[in-house]
Amino acid sequence: MANNNERIITIAIMIGLFGGLVGGPIASLVDYGASPYDRFKLFIIPEFIGFACLGLMVYFGKSRKK
Repeated sequence: MANNNERIITIAIMIGLFGGLVGGPIASLVDYGASPYDRFKLFIIPEFIGFACLGLMVYFGKSRKK
């Protein structure tokens, strides 16, 4: 059961990582007609999510080695 939970956490982290760090800039470019403030929000919020998932990935990777 622990292995299954670990796999689910890993999948969630990877989805958040790629969705945030890749999806944010792409979504910002797609919504070209929006105001600069709206495009910035569309860019920066997924970036924070991506970096949070990156931090979780590093944390779980280091705790796994111990």
